[in-house]
Amino acid sequence: MKTFGKYIKDEFGIDMPSGEINGSWFSDNGLPMIVACCCCDMTMASPSAFIDDDGNCYCSGCSGE
Repeated sequence: MKTFGKYIKDEFGIDMPSGEINGSWFSDNGLPMIVACCCCDMTMASPSAFIDDDGNCYCSGCSGE
């Protein structure tokens, strides 16, 4: 399981900025700003998500992280 920032760095070579990120950064990079946990369907800001090896998103509760 990887953090969203680590996942996009490893998969797409995109560095996520630190601090506050505005919505245009997500659209400029073709990334979703909001994702849903594939286990419990809770929605969250992408930087809060954990991503498995298959690209599935999980919240912190369901990820076990």
